[in-house]
Amino acid sequence: DEFGQLVTGFNHMVENVTRRETENEQLLNSLFVLFAATLDARDSYTAGHSERVAAYSVELAEALQMPVHEVELLRKSALLHDIGKIGVRDDVLLKEGRLTDDEFAQIQEHPTIGIHILNQITLPDSLQPILAGVRSHHERIDGNGYPDRLAGDAIPLFGRIMAIADAYDAMTSDRPYRQGMPTEKALAILESGRGTQWDANFVDVFIELRRQTISA
Repeated sequence: DEFGQLVTGFNHMVENVTRRETENEQLLNSLFVLFAATLDARDSYTAGHSERVAAYSVELAEALQMPVHEVELLRKSALLHDIGKIGVRDDVLLKEGRLTDDEFAQIQEHPTIGIHILNQITLPDSLQPILAGVRSHHERIDGNGYPDRLAGDAIPLFGRIMAIADAYDAMTSDRPYRQGMPTEKALAILESGRGTQWDANFVDVFIELRRQTISA
C-alpha cells in the first residue's frame, strides 16, 4: 500500500514535470515565431518570409531523413535567420531597386549582427546549434559567400539547407519593384547554381520536392 502511494506520488510528479516541459516548449516556440514576425513586420512585402523559409527548410531536412530533434533545431534557426536585419537601417533594408556597393555591404552584415543579438540571450546548450544556421545561411559552396567565405562541407549543415530555402522564397515572392518568379524559373536558377552557390545534392532533392508539389 505504501509502495503504491509512492508510485502514485512519483507518477503525479512526472506528469507535472512533463506538463511544465510541454508548456515551456510551447512558450519557446511562440517566442521564436514572435521574433520572426517582428522582423517581417518591418516590410509588408516580406511578411511571412521567415516562416516560409522555415517550412521549406524543414521539408528538405525531412526528405534528407535528418533526426527529428535536428529538424526542430533547424526550424528554429530558420525562423531567426534574418534577425540581424533589425540592425540594418530602413533606408537600406526597404530600398526599392538596386543597392549601392556600400548598401549591399551593410546588408551583408546581417548574419553577424544576428549572432550578436542572439548572444545577448542566454541560450541553453541544447539551442546553441541554431547559431550556426543564422551565421552561415549566405555562405556559398564555392567559398564566395559571406560572412566567413566558407566553402563546401565547411559550411554548417543548417546553413547549406537554409541557403536554398531562403533563395527560393526570395525569388518566388513579390517585391515592390518586381513580381515573384514562376516556380520553374526559380528552380532553373537553383539548378544552375548547384555545386557553386548551393549544395548540389540538396538542390536536387529540393527541386524534386517542389516538382512533386506542383504535380500533386
